[in-house]
Amino acid sequence: MAIQAVRGTSDLLGDDVKRWSAAEHAARRLARLYGYAELRTPLIEDAKLFLRSLGETTDLIQKEMFQFKDRGDHDIVLRPEGTAPVVRAYLEHNLHKTQGFAKLFYLGPMFRAERPQAGRFRQFHQFGVEAIGSHSPWVDVEVIVLCQACVRACGVTDAVTWLSSMGCRDDQQRSASELRSQLEDERTKLCPDCQKRFERNVFRVLDCRKDRCQNEARAAIARIRSKTGYPILCDSCTTHFDTVRGGLRDAGVTFDDTQVFARGLDYYTRTVFEVRAKGLGAQDAVAAGGRYDHLVEEFGGPPSGACGFAAGIERLLLAATKPPSTETPPRQGIYLATAQPAFVNEGFRFAQQLRALGVGAVLDYDGRSLKAQLREADKAGCRLVAILGEQELKRREVTVKDLEEGGPQDTIGFDVFAQEIAKRLKTTACH
Repeated sequence: MAIQAVRGTSDLLGDDVKRWSAAEHAARRLARLYGYAELRTPLIEDAKLFLRSLGETTDLIQKEMFQFKDRGDHDIVLRPEGTAPVVRAYLEHNLHKTQGFAKLFYLGPMFRAERPQAGRFRQFHQFGVEAIGSHSPWVDVEVIVLCQACVRACGVTDAVTWLSSMGCRDDQQRSASELRSQLEDERTKLCPDCQKRFERNVFRVLDCRKDRCQNEARAAIARIRSKTGYPILCDSCTTHFDTVRGGLRDAGVTFDDTQVFARGLDYYTRTVFEVRAKGLGAQDAVAAGGRYDHLVEEFGGPPSGACGFAAGIERLLLAATKPPSTETPPRQGIYLATAQPAFVNEGFRFAQQLRALGVGAVLDYDGRSLKAQLREADKAGCRLVAILGEQELKRREVTVKDLEEGGPQDTIGFDVFAQEIAKRLKTTACH
């Protein structure tokens, strides 16, 4: 019998290669449009990287990692996900010192020792973005908007975004205690794995693939909601989540914040989300992500907020109802500098208008000085800088400066701003 591809892997030929190339092109185009730079991490990593970051109670650690000893007797893993390697690279190459806030994207194969089935493979491919170095809820908004745009660009037209908040570590402890209390009387009905999860990480019960466990978990959450509301959030996390939901509504993003779900990895805090496509059966999540505000610090770096998502290329193409977008990437862009943090919402609105017209747009979310933002615009290679200050808002005009041509700055009215900038930037983009 001829040697065949390993079960759970596949070859790409002919039209499949064209579809994949179009999906990859669409993802890269959008990432650069939103100001994200590509990085590539190794396929093999030190096992400690994932044992430390993912949580020893997760199915990925307990059942799904390809782990082996190399010739030097080191524990090596085929990377099962992209976030931990990106954070490692962020620290190893001192991006926390040279950049601070870094917006990065990756695209490549991941490996999990799962039982192959529709939508699940031993070698699969992910596109993902990580925005590291900010606690701003507007970063969450941008990440989710970009995620939805990537899903659409890959041809998925029928999908829904589930949105929730896991809160901070204190919130998670309160939620876990309440969930254990509500599940205590039904504990014997849970599967053997979930009975272990009950003590070690009760949130994993929400992620169980067995119907009985899911039904018990949903019933427990319903009881919690009737008593105290769910998720259980402190005032700070409530404000953060309200800002995310408000920003998404303003950006025209639809979402469902009533569903109960748990992300399968332990590092998540605050905002979590999943994009679920119709027609894929039980494995219907095509993209997912959220905020992980402690991972950089746990790897030995400074306290740093972070948010990101990953999308499965195989699942996106399975769910696609039309060919992926193959638009030519723009070659120029604009930096939207805001004089005060309160003006970020206006800047984000303009950024979305520009991105819809194919113009790369970048802005600051953390209230840095105008001088620092202008330095960032120059470093990002943007052609134009638009300044939104108090006087600009009063006059409803944006001050615009051309960094390449120099010369005097001019102003553009709010109503025609996006269209006028798109005319000026016909052939260049932020790189």
